[in-house]
Amino acid sequence: MNVAEALTTRISATNLADGATIDEAEVTELVRLAQEAPSSFNIQFTRFVAVTDPALKAQLREAGFNQAKFTDAAVVFVLLGDLKAHEDYAVRMRAAAAAGHVPQGVADYLVNLATQFYTPTAGAREESARSVGLSAMALMLAAEERGWASCPMISFNPAAFSEILGISERYVPLMVVVVGKGLAANPPRKQRLAASDVLRFNGAGF
Repeated sequence: MNVAEALTTRISATNLADGATIDEAEVTELVRLAQEAPSSFNIQFTRFVAVTDPALKAQLREAGFNQAKFTDAAVVFVLLGDLKAHEDYAVRMRAAAAAGHVPQGVADYLVNLATQFYTPTAGAREESARSVGLSAMALMLAAEERGWASCPMISFNPAAFSEILGISERYVPLMVVVVGKGLAANPPRKQRLAASDVLRFNGAGF
């Protein structure tokens, strides 16, 4: 399956086969591929919590408005935004400069710029949301290519998820992607607006 096929055939699967399982190696590979998504400064704000334990999935279902997808999924990915990812970025860039991979002046410039952008929590949260969205799409395309159905979800209680999963205040749950085996009962793919409806060239028309 190529990218165009994955984009034009995948659906947000609202019905998943209960009882499907996935091994840790497969979960790890999906995250490895999702990590190829771009992020500002390559800071990589997204963190992944993969939930496969049935008891934990049941708790997430309670905090997710009792949606069956939480317990039917083979794995529930909770995608977090790291509000202090820029601090780790500074450490990585300084190490890269020390190893000669990037000039010290360039490293200092990028670290200073990223710190200005993302030291305010609001800026870090906004960028986390963008990064998580890109990571989620990459994750779903990787799942589709490997024969899994998926569905992005935002209808859940982030505070309850943090409590259930023991997530610290540094990280904020922003999106869920459930991955499992789709059922034939899923609704057909919804029609998208045509490119001509959403595209204007050189700033005219919107």
